[in-house]
Amino acid sequence: MYADTKIDSPSLEFTGKRSSDYRSALSDYSDAWLPDIACMKRFLNPAPGERILEVGAGNGYFSTAIADYLGPNGLLVASDPSTEQLSDLESQSEHGNIRVVPASADTLDINFSGFDAIWSRGAIHHVTDKTSAFTRFAQVVRPGGRLVINDIFAGTPLARYFDAFIARSCSTGHEVAYLSHEFAESLCQLTGWGAPVFHEMVTPWEFRKREDIGRFLQLLFSAKPEYTAEDCLAAADRHLSISQTTSGWALMWPMTVMVAVRPAHG
Repeated sequence: MYADTKIDSPSLEFTGKRSSDYRSALSDYSDAWLPDIACMKRFLNPAPGERILEVGAGNGYFSTAIADYLGPNGLLVASDPSTEQLSDLESQSEHGNIRVVPASADTLDINFSGFDAIWSRGAIHHVTDKTSAFTRFAQVVRPGGRLVINDIFAGTPLARYFDAFIARSCSTGHEVAYLSHEFAESLCQLTGWGAPVFHEMVTPWEFRKREDIGRFLQLLFSAKPEYTAEDCLAAADRHLSISQTTSGWALMWPMTVMVAVRPAHG
């Protein structure tokens, strides 16, 4: 997740401080993304025995959850151009059903195919050549297989938040290209996928204290030293929505889920 998919780039985003900060964010606030796991389950619906490819696995947060659903007879291939955070994932897999591969989305040079589904969360907006990526996705998925992308789409409040604040505050920068519904539809038609269906989802990232939201975002996007947790909280408040709950506070995180199926005759 949030990794630069140009594997030959001299400076991959998800290394060093960025990697360490990201890991700390999800360690210190381990329950914040539980609603995202529920979203993954709803749309990907991983079933026991399936073979699933995860594109842009990041630190493996979703990998472990998916692998648990697949069980000992399934397979989860976690791909990312920077596997620094995935080094222990295979050995720590409860069912021994995870394989980690260093691969970028637009080439996907992996020794696996016949997947039942592909899952990607928060990575496709970093992919430079999306046409090549979608083409490769179709090549490694069986006929009737599904593609589930949970990401930031063009023209949304989250895209504006990233362009207005994350691009300037993130320690590695954030120059990206967001999918639009229209381009995603064209990509699917051009690369062998059926017409995509889009779902606009808002998941609540829940925290005990309001200031925890700022600290979480400061770590998650590895803010430069001059950007404080208070700065990160103010930017989220300005561009997104923060609500008080019965148990604390929630940052409402709006993303788009796109689901497409490779035609059974393709």
